[in-house]
Amino acid sequence: AGGVAKVREWPELVVSGCADQTISHIVKGIYRVDSMNHNKPVYKKYEKAKGLDVLVYFWDDRDGLELCGWWFGPQVGGDQVWAFHPSRTSTTPPANEWNIPNDGPIDPTFTITPRAPSSSSRPKEDDKEDDSVRKQIESMKKEREDFAKRMEEIQKRADERKRREEELRKRMADDKSGTKRPRENDAADEEEQRKRREAAIANAKAEEERRRLAEEARRKREEERRLAQEVERQRKDEERQAADEQARQLREQEEEERRRRAERRRKEEEELLRRREADAAQRRLEDEHRRREEAERMKERQRRLNEEARRRKEHICQLGMLEAMARLAHAEPEDYDAYVRMLDRALDMLLPYTGKQKDALKAEAERVLRRTASYIKVSETLASKWEEWRELEQSAPPGLR
Repeated sequence: AGGVAKVREWPELVVSGCADQTISHIVKGIYRVDSMNHNKPVYKKYEKAKGLDVLVYFWDDRDGLELCGWWFGPQVGGDQVWAFHPSRTSTTPPANEWNIPNDGPIDPTFTITPRAPSSSSRPKEDDKEDDSVRKQIESMKKEREDFAKRMEEIQKRADERKRREEELRKRMADDKSGTKRPRENDAADEEEQRKRREAAIANAKAEEERRRLAEEARRKREEERRLAQEVERQRKDEERQAADEQARQLREQEEEERRRRAERRRKEEEELLRRREADAAQRRLEDEHRRREEAERMKERQRRLNEEARRRKEHICQLGMLEAMARLAHAEPEDYDAYVRMLDRALDMLLPYTGKQKDALKAEAERVLRRTASYIKVSETLASKWEEWRELEQSAPPGLR
């Protein structure tokens, strides 16, 4: 009862602030003393986190100095922990400078603040548990008080018996020393001896009763120890089951998270592949469009070049025809035939490529040819007549010249 009373006298703790959000959701809250471990209090959070108890406990140096200090975890001495403080002298969890996580750096935002216990902050089930424990403690206290009273009464009887035995020894010593007593005291001695015998019998019975009560108390203590061990075993089994359940849930959550990440990565890869294919298709279309436009431009350029070449060829051919006609138009009888042949070659080689001027140039060539032929014919006639006149002049007498 005294140990439980001391547990109830410890102040509650308020845990706040934590840079690690995952651990913050687990450890933040209000804690009360639940039990003792290694001569220091074990604090327990009122609310569970993810189905697990959250404890703050001290562990001494029995497993090494590096493990000595204050810990946050779901069970005392368990493998799973969330925070650590290496203090060995503090009787309660230190206020700050905690390593969070336990193998990480000091978190300056994490604090533990004591406060007076508040009945409103405790859940109803904890109140019921406290009432049950309180009743059990009161019952045990009453039994121990009754036992103490009975033992006190037995002790008084034993003291009385020792006192009477001491008186009896003194009287027997007086008898041995030869001290004469009056006969009238024989009746008193017999009465005294009878009382001593009754006291001895009563003392024997009291001793038997004391031994019986001591045995009964021993059995009760043994039963209480057995019950406490059973309760502790059940608690550890429940904590182990809760830890196993939490580990299973964590494994399932991790597996689910891995599955979601894999699914998300697969979708991202598919989306990336689809985008790449779409980009490649778009690039192919753009390249094809560019090639078509380039082909159209090249075709148009070639057409313009061909058109320009055609026009230039027509212009050259037209100039050639005009040159041939001009030379024929100024021909003399001695070179007329050469120019006629030149015009014939121009008609064969140049006229087909003169374009729209073909008919006009052909008509003009025929006109020039006719006019030049007429001119040559007249020139030849005049030359023939001139020759005839010159012959007549040469054959005429000098006086007639």
